[in-house]
Amino acid sequence: MPQREPRRGLRTSALAAVTAVLALTLTACGGDGSGDPTGAGFEDCATEPTTCNSGPRKEGGDLVWAVGGKWEAWGQADIYGSSLSTSVINQPLRPTVFTYDQAGEIHYNDGIYSAAPELLAEAPMTVAYHLKPEATWGDGTPIGLDDFIWHWKATSTDEAQCAGCTPATDYGSNVASIEQGEDNTIVVTYKDGYLDAEWFAAQVITHPAHIAEARGHADWRTDPAVMAASIADFSENPPLDYSAGPFKMVEGVLGDYAKYVPNPEWTGSQQSTLDSLTLKYIEGADAMATELRQGTIDGAAPSSFDPEILDQLADDPELKFSVAPQSGWSHIDANFDNPFLAAEPLRRAIFTAIDADEMNARAYGTAYEDTETMSNVLFRPDSEYWTDQIGDSGLGSGDQDAARAILEDAGYTWDGDALLTPEGQPVSLRFRTGIEGEAFTPIIQDLVITYLGDLGIDLTTDPIPAGELNTVLEERDWDLILFSWIETPLFASSAADYWGEGNHTGFQNDEVDAVIAELATTLDRDRAAELNNRAAQISLDQSVQLPLAWTPQLVMVNKDVVNVRDNWATTMRVFYNVGEWGFLGEE
Repeated sequence: MPQREPRRGLRTSALAAVTAVLALTLTACGGDGSGDPTGAGFEDCATEPTTCNSGPRKEGGDLVWAVGGKWEAWGQADIYGSSLSTSVINQPLRPTVFTYDQAGEIHYNDGIYSAAPELLAEAPMTVAYHLKPEATWGDGTPIGLDDFIWHWKATSTDEAQCAGCTPATDYGSNVASIEQGEDNTIVVTYKDGYLDAEWFAAQVITHPAHIAEARGHADWRTDPAVMAASIADFSENPPLDYSAGPFKMVEGVLGDYAKYVPNPEWTGSQQSTLDSLTLKYIEGADAMATELRQGTIDGAAPSSFDPEILDQLADDPELKFSVAPQSGWSHIDANFDNPFLAAEPLRRAIFTAIDADEMNARAYGTAYEDTETMSNVLFRPDSEYWTDQIGDSGLGSGDQDAARAILEDAGYTWDGDALLTPEGQPVSLRFRTGIEGEAFTPIIQDLVITYLGDLGIDLTTDPIPAGELNTVLEERDWDLILFSWIETPLFASSAADYWGEGNHTGFQNDEVDAVIAELATTLDRDRAAELNNRAAQISLDQSVQLPLAWTPQLVMVNKDVVNVRDNWATTMRVFYNVGEWGFLGEE
């Protein structure tokens, strides 16, 4: 199933120590993965989720890992690099700030930072980042002030800073200044009145400023067109000349593969024992499993798979595998630009006619029988912030009679089996989702065709080509769409990501806008949760989307691969600790 990270985009990964206060604050926010994993060889993940499948690593080895999403860009600063696939392919070398572990605790990147971010002041909000003096871009150049400033400009949303740019996040639009502090500290001061309850999680660097200059964009500081060109350069060309992670890329073909070797300048706690790591695009879980059994790859974590594959994996003593709900939540959205769907009664009738429980059971339930239908868009049932947002609304109930009553009350009629608008126009819609290499999605697609056909809607399907989800969403080239958001325990900016200005559905609501404005003025995470829940409730009341389920996902590896384990609490899943992967050695 196509997946996308929220537009806040780049809030993930790498390991380090964490302050006790932040750990205690964050543990309860996102749930614990809801359910024990099923499979073979990962049984200890049920009781030891942060250390399961661990073991001593031998020195050396060439590990090949299959990735299931084509990446449209190499860079991480613009919207084209905000896809999950691009994040994954860059994970071994990108300058992440932190990650969450499977217990929901936050760990800061000890390869770049000597301590966690520090809140210096609230008015204006001022945050200090304590860089390790030895942290470099893999070429001897220290990470420093210019790198923070480059990212600020890249995400400023200001034409005077970056001409014609489409940033992956609006981080820079809220920054007032970035200055060099004492003892290798960078101080970021935000605009007066702006606050962020998750200030500690902002992504503050993505690319090296000195490499932008070396690639011919020396005037990025003063010329907004040159700044834009430097972003395009990072997106179009593989990062063979820099690294801020445990690996350095030595080869790469867009949408095909990327090969890495250990970064000798990396000083973080994740120290690789491998000779090389190759991430290789393979379409579909079946093909991945075939190559895994043949020994041409060493592991994969596909986002969708045919449950029949599990029997094949279980019968092979050379393999280990695990299935459990992870960080993706699936949903069907309505495009407000479509003249039919601009009418709320039609959206509500559609989402009432769809039976979410049946879809989840017939699709995801075949792989993980305890799959639950979502009733809150943002929080899992074990979160202190969970509320029942579906209630008795009828959304996802599959109640065709109720759906028809909604339409009749709004003046819709039928000509035979065909639904007509109050103006007498036949209702026809285009439903888009990715079905290449997918198992769950075709089941859901067929059921949606049935539900809407029973309602009298002429529904055509138009598959999304692999790797093109971002483009389809940004161009709003769809009427109804099925895909998954990939989430983490972070939530403070969710309302802005999902329903704020420029969101992918075209939905606009003054009360939601007010919620988003208030979220930018509070440091209180409890208040932020309350506000985000309110925005989510409004979106459901307006039938913007129908949430389905936290989707089960698969990890499968060669039995000798250690320290690979799934992680519901990060968009990177297994890649959160990629620097620790290796092959089993002797004690």
